[in-house]
Amino acid sequence: MRTDRSRFTETKRPATISNRPGTRATAPTRKTSQSFYELSRYDEAHKHLDRAKRLFTSLKDKVHGARTDETRANVLLAQGRNSDAERAARCAANALEGGGEQALLCRMLTTHAVSLARLKRLPQAHVQLGRALEVAEEVGDKEGAGRAALTMIEELGESFGASEQRKYYELADSFLVKSCDQVSLSRLRRCALRVVKGAQQRDADSKKYQDAAPQFVHRAEGTRRLLDYAERVAATDRTVLITGETGTGKEIIARLVHQWSKRPGKFVALNCAALTENLFETELFGHKRGSFTDAVEDRLGAAREASEGTLFLDEVAELSARNQAKLLRLVESGEVLTIGAAAPERVNLRILAATNRDLRQMTEAGSFRVDLYYRLATHVIQLPALRERPEDISAIARHLIDECAKRHSKTVTWSSDSIAALQQLPLPGNAREMRSLIERTMLLAKSGETITAEAVATVGVRQPSARGGDLANAWRGCVLSEEVLRYEGELIERALSACNGQITRAAQLLGVSHQNLSFMLDGRHQKLRAARNLAKRRKSIISNALRPARSATRE
Repeated sequence: MRTDRSRFTETKRPATISNRPGTRATAPTRKTSQSFYELSRYDEAHKHLDRAKRLFTSLKDKVHGARTDETRANVLLAQGRNSDAERAARCAANALEGGGEQALLCRMLTTHAVSLARLKRLPQAHVQLGRALEVAEEVGDKEGAGRAALTMIEELGESFGASEQRKYYELADSFLVKSCDQVSLSRLRRCALRVVKGAQQRDADSKKYQDAAPQFVHRAEGTRRLLDYAERVAATDRTVLITGETGTGKEIIARLVHQWSKRPGKFVALNCAALTENLFETELFGHKRGSFTDAVEDRLGAAREASEGTLFLDEVAELSARNQAKLLRLVESGEVLTIGAAAPERVNLRILAATNRDLRQMTEAGSFRVDLYYRLATHVIQLPALRERPEDISAIARHLIDECAKRHSKTVTWSSDSIAALQQLPLPGNAREMRSLIERTMLLAKSGETITAEAVATVGVRQPSARGGDLANAWRGCVLSEEVLRYEGELIERALSACNGQITRAAQLLGVSHQNLSFMLDGRHQKLRAARNLAKRRKSIISNALRPARSATRE
């Protein structure tokens, strides 16, 4: 944003002071500083501002001292000295806090916000501009409120969506509808062009997204039948539950269902596992400005943002019981109760949910609501793991190799044997793990290098290791004793998990004695000690049987 130089006060004649009898002195004016500033004579501008600051400090004139600091902040912003500008603007705003010069305070807060934005401290800048709007509205300063709204777009527009930019433009336009200030009106026109351009770009991006369909790479006949079923399900408006292990392509299927459904709205994804207990409600339903302490602006919420489109709830099994109840109301009635709103509103959306956990088992255990499960599971799409569809592995691998080669402009040859060897890897992370493995290989291998089946097989043996997965040099960092220790620890951990931590039963599974397994847990595998479930000592049956007799003898 260009610094608004028109905000400097015009002074018709030099100001004078007469604070001592018989003394008359000429005060340095902000008009003079402005002239030097406009001529880019910054050093002379600062000299005049220094004289003005000393004068107003000696007179204990807080208001004019704050205006001097604000002028200095604008000069510093023009010089690119953003940190110094932030300090000067902060001093100006702090000087007027709690005073009666609210219109001036609005201007100081706006200048402070500009300096914060230039320092990339966007959340703090947003808060200051929000306060500037509130202060200006309280005192009826429409010009100040309009300039603050314009600054929102000019300085923070890149962090806003198109809808938020439009909201602040309409707010600025309503405040400046009767303005005669040519600088403000010029800024308003530039912001209008920016908002229109942003909307056009959003439409272009949306069309590009619609044209570029997500691709679910496959070759297996079973996968083709699954996609045919998903396409038939997409023709309905009912909820769909997509299940499968991590990396099987649940979100890709969700995007395909949205595209096949021909719904005009957006595809909005919300990761339930990434949200805290209290954050879920505001992310899903949105909030009104001022509804709680940090609500400095209205928030649309994922449900309303997905209106006429599709809301995708990933990792839905991670929701707490409280948030499951809130989601149930949306699924059942399509109602959204925005935090701070007086009444709920209905939205037309399609809900897709995904999880890598067994929701039916969770309902039996009481950790997931039965009624919500049946609402979500109207249609169920179960994605098998890659190890269950080995025919797809080669097709996905070829696709990922081509994709990585284009992204990194690097050619690494994969022999047909190495592709076949990939089908033998366990790949617990499925396609996501395969993508990571292939991309790491592309980065570490030399151009023209050939990946052999032997290298793939070696990585398969070492895959769980933190240093494994480097096909360019499958033996890099290999220490036999460490690999054996890692494998031993993995088997012990699995055995303890299968036996609910009971050492005796785990030792039987592993073919070792209880004493030997305990020795390993107390020695080289101490990190697994937490997984064991120590048996509770019970009293001897003989001692329990003799207790009444002993009591009778004492009597």
